[in-house]
This record gives sequence, structure tokens and C-alpha cells, in this order.
Amino acid sequence: MNKLFIISVLTTLLSSCTTVKLTDAWSSEEFQKTKAKKVLVIARTTDLSVQKEYENELVRKLKSQGVNAVSAHNEFPNLKEDTKRSKEDINSIISEFKNVGVQSILLTALKNTRIEKNTQDNTKQNEINTANIGRYGFSFSDYYNVHSIEYLSSSLSTSEHNEEVTAPVLISTTYVIETVIYDLTLNDKNQLVGVYEVDVTDPSSAKKTRNKFSSLIAKQFKK
Repeated sequence: MNKLFIISVLTTLLSSCTTVKLTDAWSSEEFQKTKAKKVLVIARTTDLSVQKEYENELVRKLKSQGVNAVSAHNEFPNLKEDTKRSKEDINSIISEFKNVGVQSILLTALKNTRIEKNTQDNTKQNEINTANIGRYGFSFSDYYNVHSIEYLSSSLSTSEHNEEVTAPVLISTTYVIETVIYDLTLNDKNQLVGVYEVDVTDPSSAKKTRNKFSSLIAKQFKK
């Protein structure tokens, strides 16, 4: 029995590799027009190095699709995450965007984390570590003002679990990264033109994860 269990564990571990896949996609009719406009790419994180890595990769992949994309850390180096912005502050930021020709915004953030545990008796326990966002306003101002988010991190690694277990446990972790696109040239009720969710399961390399994720998002802009 022990040998069979060990073989089962090894098989599971060997077959468990990083998967990055688009799991949800929505776009309005206006999205086709938005693709031809100047896009500001924002990775929502408090870690500047992570912001640069995600934004640079997304910009590179978007440009390969012919999109006029620029990164927030280059265009607006003083723009920092702040959960206490007023409506006036956000309107001022939007004015700064428009002053340099930005017409649309591509925002990327960590939406939630799912942890699945497989124990020796083959039962599964699902656990959600972060709040499911799933709600975004119709306008960029709505999202940036009231959206409660989880920030992107350097490794997307799980925190340590200290609970006691009585049987061997295999843990599979899936990170849900959400990208939303707003067209600033439209009225507030129609600015949301695209929503995309990507599941990243058991990431082994932050670089490969960013590469695959950015490729999936950029393909949505393919002309």
C-alpha cells in the first residue's frame, strides 16, 4: 500500500507543472476601436520592481501586436498606489493621463488565490485565501477609487500554512490575475470595454509566468 501511495504521489508531482490559461473573457463592441488608441499599462502592486517587470512585458507584447502601449512607471514615475484617493485626486490623475495623449487604460491586478489540498484519502479541500473581487465599475474612476484588490507580488508564492495535518498533503495553488481595460474617450457608463481573467497554477518561474500571461493578454488585441 505504501509503495502504491508513493508511486501515486510521484506521478502527481511529475504531472503537476505550471499552467497559464485564459479562463474568462469579455469585451464590448467599443473594444475594437480602443485597440487603435494609446494604451497606458498599469500593474497594480506596491513593489516597483514587480511593476516594472509586468508593465515592460505587457508593453513589449502589446507593441508586437501593433498597439501603441506605454508603461505607467515610465510615463508617470510618481504615480503610487493609494487606497485613500479622493474623487478629485483621481480626476486630476486622469487629466494628467489625457495631457500626454493616453486614451485607454489596461489595469492588471491579482484577483484571488485558490488553494486545493489533496490528502491521502483522496478528499479535496478548497480554500480561497483572498477576497474575490469580481466587481469593477463602469469607469476607470470607479475601479481606481473603490476597487479592493490584492497586489501582484514577485513570486506569487503562497504563505506558509501552520495547521496540523495527519496525512500527506499535496497542495496545488492557482492565482487568478485580472486585466481590465477602460476607454477614457467614452462616457463613464461605457468606459469598461474589456475584462480578462487568467489562471496561473503552481507557478515555477515568475519570468515564465509573466511571459505567458502577457502573451495571452496581448493576443486579445490582435488585429
